[in-house]
Amino acid sequence: MDALSTSELQAVPQHAARGDRVARTREAIVTSTQTLALDGEVAPIVRDIAKLAGVSARTVFQHFADTAELYVAVLGRVLTTVTGGHPEINRQWPLDQRIGVVVDHRAERYETVRPMWTFIQTLQRRSADAAARLVSLYSGNREQIADTFGPELSALPGEKREHTLNALSVALTPENWIVLRERLGLTVEQAREEWRFIMKAIFNDAH
Repeated sequence: MDALSTSELQAVPQHAARGDRVARTREAIVTSTQTLALDGEVAPIVRDIAKLAGVSARTVFQHFADTAELYVAVLGRVLTTVTGGHPEINRQWPLDQRIGVVVDHRAERYETVRPMWTFIQTLQRRSADAAARLVSLYSGNREQIADTFGPELSALPGEKREHTLNALSVALTPENWIVLRERLGLTVEQAREEWRFIMKAIFNDAH
């Protein structure tokens, strides 16, 4: 392979530096949008996003085709936080212990996104990509429940197993967490206790 010329060697770090700047700017824009959404903004406007990120409105649109694309980038980051880091659960643990671990994990993650859930719901009506990502969230949660409570579910007949799995999956949705916290006005610990009660009731009914 021919040796790189001096000008080519100089161009490599310059190109890398430009790439870093682009990545940092994009990150600042996404972070600013997420901050506004967490503050309760259902549809953060570009002027506010740009001001918080320290860039111009024109720069925002140099990185994102429109606000929908930007909002989906925010959603992707949020869902990575919500779905990542599943706790290690031994299926041989007692049922109550497994219920407690699942409830604590879901409660912590959903409480984090609760302030911006209206933003997320509005976005899924506007963007097919966002809607598809949320479907993946729910299906992934259902698969996790099926795995965690496999011993109990596998002991049930087919139709009842599906009904029980669906009931557990519906119970542990972000929407239900928000109902407990915002509509019923429960504290985090009270909401967790209600979730534990609901899950135990579903298993008791199944048997």
